[in-house]
Amino acid sequence: MPEQTLPTDRPLLRAAQAAMDRRDLQHADGLFLEHLAQAPDDAAGLGDYGVFCMRTGRAATACYLLYKANALHPGGCDVLTNLGYAHIELQDFECARHSFSAAIALSPDHAPANYGLGLCQRHAGEWPAAAASFAKALAAQPAQADAFPILFRLADACHQAGDDAQARRHFLLAQQIAPNAPALLLAYAKFLREQGEASPAMLLVDRCAQLLPNDPTVILEKIRCLRALGDPEHALRWLDRLEKSSPGLPEGSVERGNLLQAAADTALRERYWLQAIDRWLKDGDLAPAEALLVRLLAANPASAPGLNSLGILENARHRIDAAEASWRKAIEASPSSLDAPANLALLYENTNRLDAAKSIVDSAAQFIRSGEQDNACVELLLTSCKIARRQKDYPRCHEMLRRIDAFGPTDTQRTFAHFERGKIMDLCGDTSGAIAAFAQANALAIVPWQRENPGRNKTLAGVDYMLDLVGKGWLQQWNPIDPLPATADLAFLVGFPRSGTTLLNQVLDSHGAIHAIEEKPLAQKILDAVRGMPKGYPHALVDFDTLDIAYLRAAYFRAAAEHGAAATSNLAPSKLLLDKFPMNITLAGLLHRVFPKARFVLAIRHPCDVVLSCFMQDFELNNTMANFCTLGDAVALYTKTMDLWQAYREQLPLNVHTIRYEDVIDDFDGQVSALCDFLGVPWDDGLRQFADKALDRGRINTPSYEQVSRPIYREARYRWERYREYLAPYLPALQPYIERFGYADSLQAQ
Repeated sequence: MPEQTLPTDRPLLRAAQAAMDRRDLQHADGLFLEHLAQAPDDAAGLGDYGVFCMRTGRAATACYLLYKANALHPGGCDVLTNLGYAHIELQDFECARHSFSAAIALSPDHAPANYGLGLCQRHAGEWPAAAASFAKALAAQPAQADAFPILFRLADACHQAGDDAQARRHFLLAQQIAPNAPALLLAYAKFLREQGEASPAMLLVDRCAQLLPNDPTVILEKIRCLRALGDPEHALRWLDRLEKSSPGLPEGSVERGNLLQAAADTALRERYWLQAIDRWLKDGDLAPAEALLVRLLAANPASAPGLNSLGILENARHRIDAAEASWRKAIEASPSSLDAPANLALLYENTNRLDAAKSIVDSAAQFIRSGEQDNACVELLLTSCKIARRQKDYPRCHEMLRRIDAFGPTDTQRTFAHFERGKIMDLCGDTSGAIAAFAQANALAIVPWQRENPGRNKTLAGVDYMLDLVGKGWLQQWNPIDPLPATADLAFLVGFPRSGTTLLNQVLDSHGAIHAIEEKPLAQKILDAVRGMPKGYPHALVDFDTLDIAYLRAAYFRAAAEHGAAATSNLAPSKLLLDKFPMNITLAGLLHRVFPKARFVLAIRHPCDVVLSCFMQDFELNNTMANFCTLGDAVALYTKTMDLWQAYREQLPLNVHTIRYEDVIDDFDGQVSALCDFLGVPWDDGLRQFADKALDRGRINTPSYEQVSRPIYREARYRWERYREYLAPYLPALQPYIERFGYADSLQAQ
C-alpha cells in the first residue's frame, strides 16, 4: 500500500501520527475520530484514518472511509489504491480491480496500483495479465526491499503463464534480496520440483524447515520432493509425522494416494484420494475436490465412489442435472453401493419428484443390510419415510422409522427421524405423541449448537437492544437526508418464519414483471457495511448522508446482481425486485433509511400457528432458528420481533401492505390481486399456476418446498387449535398480536 502522508495543517491528525509513532493505537484512534467529528467531510482526514484502520485490521471500516474520501475528493491515486487493498482484505476482488484500474488510469506507472491489479488478476487465474501487471509494478519500484514481494509474485505468475525461463530469473532475483524468506524458499522449491529438479528443491525445503519446522505446507513439500526423488519409505514417515501434527489434512491423504500411483493396489490409492475429496466437499472447498476427482475418474472412469462424489460436487454448485447424471452413472457402475441411491433419492424428493424418488429407494432396498453401509442405509430409510409421509402411506413411515435404529444412526439422523415421527403423528391426529417427538428432536438439535455458540442468543439480544433504543426515541434523532436519487423498484417481503412468505414468494415469482430473490442475504450486505462504519450499527444511521446511502445501495445491488437481478442503484430495472427474507422484519428501520421509497409486504399468519410451526420444523440452526427449539423461546422471539416491527410502523412512514395467510387460502384471487395493485404490477392469470411453475423451477431452498409445490390447501390453517393445551401457557404473551392481526375470535375455547 502507498505510504500514509498526514497533512501538516491539522493538529489532531498530527497528534494522531505522534500517537501512532508511540504505538499508542487506542489514543490515535480517538484522535482520528475527534478530528472527523469536527470535520466530517475532510477527505484527507478520512483517507488517513482509512489507512490507519487498514493497518489495525479493520478492513471494512477502511473501505468505507476510503470510499468516502474518494467521493469527496475524486482523483486521488493513492486513495483509490488503498481502497483497492481494503477490498482485497474483504475478499471483494471485483471492487478491488475497479479501484486499481481507476488508479492506473490516473497514473499508469503507479507501482502499488499495478501490483494490486496483478493480485486481482492472479486471483481470477489470469496469469499472463497478472505477470504483465507485476512487471509494470516492478519497473516502477526502485527500492530493492520493496521489490521483493513483487518479484516473488511475478515469478509465480510467469510460471503459471508458461514462461518458466522468466519465472526462474525472477525467483533468483528475489532470492538475492531475501535469501531466507520462507515463502520464497517454499515457492521456489515447488517450482524446481515441477521442473524435474527435485534435489535442489529439497535443499530449499530443508532450509525452510529449519525456519518453520512444524509448518504443514513445508512438510507436504518435503513429502512431494521425497516422492519425486523415489524415496517412498522416507515420504511415508513424514506423512505419519504430518498426521500427528495436522490430523485429517486432506493434502496428506492425497499424498498417500500419490505414493501408491505406480503400485498395484489402485483401490487403496482411490480410497485415500476419496478421503481428501470428502473432506474438501464437507468444507465447501470445491476447487481442489474437483481437480482430484478429474484425476481419480481419469484413472477409473467407472469408480462408483468417485462418480458419487462428483454428484455431490455438482449438487453443491446447484447443477442439478449434472448431479443426477453422475449419481445415475454411479448406480450403474455399482448397483449394490448405496451412497449414490441415497443422494439421488433425496435430490428427487427435494425437487418434488416423488415417484422417481420412490423408484430409486425401492431399487436400492434389496441392498439395505445392517452392518454394511450403515450411514447410507439410514439416509435411504429416512428419505423413504419422507416420501411415504408425503404420499400418505403412514404404515410404511412407521416401518422405516422402526428399522433405522438397527443401523446406528448419528445424532443428526436421529434428530431428523424424531422430526419425521412428529410430522407423522401430527398428520395422524396424535397431538401428544407429536409434541413429544418434536421436543426430542429439538433437544437433540440444540446441543451441538449451544456447544459452539455459548451465551445468550444473538438474534434475541439484538432485537432487545433495538427495542430499547427505539423506545427511547432514537428514530426521532435521525438527521434528514437531502433528496436521494431514484433507485430500482424494490419491495421487501418480510414476516416471521412460517408465516406464508414462501407461498407469497412463489406466487409473485410467477409474475413476468417481478424478479423474486428468495432468502439470500442481500440486506446483510447493508448491515455488514454499516457495522464497518466508525459508529457501527445501529448508531451510524443517525448521521447518514447522501454518500453513505449511495455506498450502502451499491453494496446491496451488487449482491442482488449476483443472484440475477438486473437492478442497479440508479437505473430502474425492467422488473420489480422482490427481496424475500422473513427476518428482515427486524431490519425494517435500516432498510427504510437506505430505501425510503421501498415497499414492505408483511406476511401474517395466526401467531399460535406460527410459533407451533417453527417448533415443528427441522431448521438448519443459526442465531435465529436456534430460538425455535422450545415453544417458550419461539414465543419470546415472536413477540419481541413484532413489538419492534410495530414500533417501526408507528414511528416511520413505512409503505406496508399486510396480507394474511388464511385470507390467501380463502380468497386467492382477491388477496393476490390487491397485492399486485400495491406492488404496481397488473394481475396475471398465470399466478394461479404458481405450484406448477415452482415444480418447473426445481429445488426450492426453504423448508416449505413440500407445501408450495402443491396447489392451495387448508390442512395447516388453525392447526394450533389441536395443540391448544400445549400453547395455553403462552396465550397471554401472544394475545396482543392475536387481537391486532384479527384473530381475536380464536381465543375462545372450542
